[in-house]
Amino acid sequence: MTRRNRDSGSGLLRSALNSSRVPSSAGRTSQRDTPQLQYSQQASRDVSDDEFDDAASTASSDAWVMNEDEHIEIGDEWESLLDTALDALGEKRAAAREKTLQSILRLMAHTYMGDGLEGRRVMLLEALRRSVRSTKSHVEQERALHGISLWFVNFGTQDEAESEFASVSEQLRVMVVDPACDSQVRAQALGALGVANFIAGADFRDAAELAQFVHTRVLDPALESRDMSVARQAFSTLGLLLTVVADGDSLLLENIFDASFDSHMRGLRADSVDVRVAAAQNFALVHSALGADTDYAFDSQDELIGMLEMLQHESSKRLGKRDISVQRTAVREVLRTIEDSSAPELKLNLHGRLVRFGDWTRIVRLQAFRRVVGGGLPVHFARNELLQDVFEVKFDTTGDDFARNRARMVVNPNSELAKMRTRDIRRRRDARRDELLPDLDD
Repeated sequence: MTRRNRDSGSGLLRSALNSSRVPSSAGRTSQRDTPQLQYSQQASRDVSDDEFDDAASTASSDAWVMNEDEHIEIGDEWESLLDTALDALGEKRAAAREKTLQSILRLMAHTYMGDGLEGRRVMLLEALRRSVRSTKSHVEQERALHGISLWFVNFGTQDEAESEFASVSEQLRVMVVDPACDSQVRAQALGALGVANFIAGADFRDAAELAQFVHTRVLDPALESRDMSVARQAFSTLGLLLTVVADGDSLLLENIFDASFDSHMRGLRADSVDVRVAAAQNFALVHSALGADTDYAFDSQDELIGMLEMLQHESSKRLGKRDISVQRTAVREVLRTIEDSSAPELKLNLHGRLVRFGDWTRIVRLQAFRRVVGGGLPVHFARNELLQDVFEVKFDTTGDDFARNRARMVVNPNSELAKMRTRDIRRRRDARRDELLPDLDD
């Protein structure tokens, strides 16, 4: 799990094990497949920085590779660009703030900021939280909430993440249960709440408490009202939190999931394929975690298997070809886990090397981080200690191989970020000119 070690500050995956509760079996963590790095010579499916299909990618045997259109390279100018963007957030027009936030999101996703921004990290977070409180634009709120997720990804190993977590968590909890709040905004707030808890929460008991909150206060009402956006995010957030609980207390994991079993079954019957797949993956996640050392079976496993088989063979007349393909592929992998205890293998192409993920815990966590950072995932795997600790992957960033394959922060020249870069260069050029030119009044 990714809780910060309060004593050493370096063991992000350890603190959940220091508990008087019934511990999870010692063999489960050691038996997981550690991701292996291999050079890949095979063709890979291209995934842009704004596109990510969680369901299809989970079950696909193809490698993922994140490519971007190479137009403008930002390099080391990100702090100056970020300062310019933060100044622009003071604009009165909501449309201008929306564009500025989009630029900030791209900077935070494609740049690892954790070693920089000394003394201004909390200022960045406060600026995002102010935009979240704006009621004039749902787009502004959504983007600011996404920015909060990115903030915790970037600064998750720093002291500020721990100190700011409580107040951010309180703000997000209020939003996710507010019926007056826009559905998409609530979903984004729930995603940010889960990511923040996963990264900066105290231990697995924090994750367990939040999982129960998500189940009773968010998921069940969303299923009742058929709010598919919130329901889908609730299942995804639950899955991420359950990976933390699984690392700390297997009995607690079983109790939490037993309480939400019926809700997950309702999710399989939802109108949305995305909701069905998110619910189905949680069944596979929990079954693999609890069945690592024993022949575990859910109390209503026959009913569950029957439902999954029905989804696997559902007619394409009711659903589009893409939806039915996604559903069948994902359900097939879930059935294999429940019936045969086999986990899917996912391969991720990073910097010319193939990283293999062979268990549901890492796959669910990878999906969560990929939803946050998008095409910036290679940058964070290479530079961000948080992701390296979570997935037990290290990159040698000093060698020629890495330099040749390094991910670059690039943008379209017509984008707001490119325009901001141009304005920043012009501003600094003007300031330099004013310093060099003599005072004409003298």
